[in-house]
Amino acid sequence: MTAWLPYVLPPLIGAVIGGVTNDVAIRMLFRPYQPLYLGKWRMPLTPGLIPREREHIAEAIAETFVAHVFGNDDVAELFLTDKVKEDLKARVDELIGKLGGMLDINETMLGMARTMAGGYLIAEIGKVAERAGDDSEAIKLRIQQKIDDLDVATLEELVLGFSRKQFRHITWFGVLLGFMIGVVQVLLFQFLL
Repeated sequence: MTAWLPYVLPPLIGAVIGGVTNDVAIRMLFRPYQPLYLGKWRMPLTPGLIPREREHIAEAIAETFVAHVFGNDDVAELFLTDKVKEDLKARVDELIGKLGGMLDINETMLGMARTMAGGYLIAEIGKVAERAGDDSEAIKLRIQQKIDDLDVATLEELVLGFSRKQFRHITWFGVLLGFMIGVVQVLLFQFLL
């Protein structure tokens, strides 16, 4: 019964060690949330990597977001959708219509005023939105501040929310790698002894 134990035990132990160490390493990205002290000495690796480096991480996320996801042009597009443009033109038409009635202007002049005013208003709002978008540093700082303001538990849940499956794969890869190391160990002992 124990004759097969030396062949099975190393791969199983390797798999457990590989899975547990990868899982612990993933958890240590976030935990502990606060530094731990032994007397007056801070314990190494506390707090976890993400709580310790959250300012740099927030800055890097904000820079990446502004550079690749939500840049200057996107701000103008966000505010000036086709629906917003249609709503603005409708409001201008309504306003010009009221003014035309008060000033006793004929329909041809009202049509020209509506077209000119609507186009002018949309162009000016577009310029304002572009100027707001040109301040990508302000957008970056706003994103960075929002990330910095999150408590570490919420930040952990945010990161784990979209990467939980990938972290699970990393843990299972540790299991597989540990198992393979155990198999290699068994084979080496067989060939060397």
